[in-house]
Amino acid sequence: MLGFPSSPKVHTMIITTLIPIILLTGPLGDRLISDELGLSINLPPHSTVVQRPGDAGSHFMIRDGAATPTWSLKIDSPEIPGIDAKVCLQALLDSRNSTTPVDPATIALLETPQGRPMASVWTAETASNGQSVSLAWLVAPQSLNRCLVLSVVTTAPAEERGVFEQVFRSVRLTDRAADKVSLDDQFKAGQDILKSFTEKYLRGLVGTSMVLRVYDPTSDVPREIAYGTLDATEQPRSAIRSRGSRANVGDDEPGLLVTSHLRFAEDPDEGVYLDRVQRCWVSWDLQREAWADSVTRKVGDDRTGQLEIGIKSPPTLGVPRGQLLVIREDETHGTRNTWTLVPEQPWLPRALRWLVWEHSPQIRPDRVAWHVWDESTITPRLTVRRDVWDPELGGRRCWSWVGIDGLPTALSFDAVGRWTRATRPDGTIIEVSDTDTVTSRWKAAGLKMR
Repeated sequence: MLGFPSSPKVHTMIITTLIPIILLTGPLGDRLISDELGLSINLPPHSTVVQRPGDAGSHFMIRDGAATPTWSLKIDSPEIPGIDAKVCLQALLDSRNSTTPVDPATIALLETPQGRPMASVWTAETASNGQSVSLAWLVAPQSLNRCLVLSVVTTAPAEERGVFEQVFRSVRLTDRAADKVSLDDQFKAGQDILKSFTEKYLRGLVGTSMVLRVYDPTSDVPREIAYGTLDATEQPRSAIRSRGSRANVGDDEPGLLVTSHLRFAEDPDEGVYLDRVQRCWVSWDLQREAWADSVTRKVGDDRTGQLEIGIKSPPTLGVPRGQLLVIREDETHGTRNTWTLVPEQPWLPRALRWLVWEHSPQIRPDRVAWHVWDESTITPRLTVRRDVWDPELGGRRCWSWVGIDGLPTALSFDAVGRWTRATRPDGTIIEVSDTDTVTSRWKAAGLKMR
């Protein structure tokens, strides 16, 4: 959501969004939502996502994040023609290369909370190392000859299957017309919020300033990952340009500039650090925006860099939805690529992703959605961001689902509506801090400040 890197791998340049604290439903863990696969589902506790759609594959691979893993879960949506759940599951089982047949009589028929048919089955096999493993599949026919398939491998005793039975029962398919209506309602709420952002309100964000600390608290001694600043100022569009770059028409237009500057300790033992600077500008009427996102990798005295430029133009008679031009340059590989995309409405400007809920806007529906720029993929694309507020916490926490990650981003707010903290599923915490705290912790860890 906030666009801070979750991994300091400079070759990707486009870093994934913040991922949040666990959203608990009974004994289960995070709620995964995927537009790509057309489902939402509660994951088992301690889940770790090791592959997502788009990461050289078309499925999610999720594993036990415990010190001694006992299970893995694959979520896919392959082409399996047919609308009968049991027939689809039998076709899947018949395609397996296994000497252990599955008794069709053991197939259980289920339904999603929406009343959609599903089928599941459990079986046991002996692995090549002689260990006994339990296998499970769940299938749910979708539209366009596709079928949702969940595949489980676990070494846990049979009596511990209950958590996966709950996972299966939590499946909700998102390719129904009713779900589209629900999303359309959320888009309308998002559009209403954007309409409420007058120039006066946006100017009220000027002066917002934060010191940020990114760390991993899961070890005995918290590991510092990054630190930096976020500032909102009034600037012309030219403020995103680097020195010496040529001027463009419209560069003198004033607007809101949100700048974040983060230093990452990628491999401090080898003296490898990353400095990432994002300058995101938007006009007061939200019709035009531009950004510059640069990453410099420092290894001793060596410097290599990558740069992304984005320019969004407003709608015109010839281009009713406007256009988004994205340019990426990679100094390491000497490449330069350009893409032109057509943004959908409602469109949340990149500059406002940090501050959209700042100062508690008067309009705050329980569920809201926008179209946004997706930083989580190497190939540029647009995606949807959904925000859901926790009704029991008085407007002080919301969860966001963005892009192909599928997992939510939880943001915590203080009593006056300022963002204070987020936590990723891997345990990494991003929080608003202060200069003294960050400086003392980085020096204590022997890390180089900027």
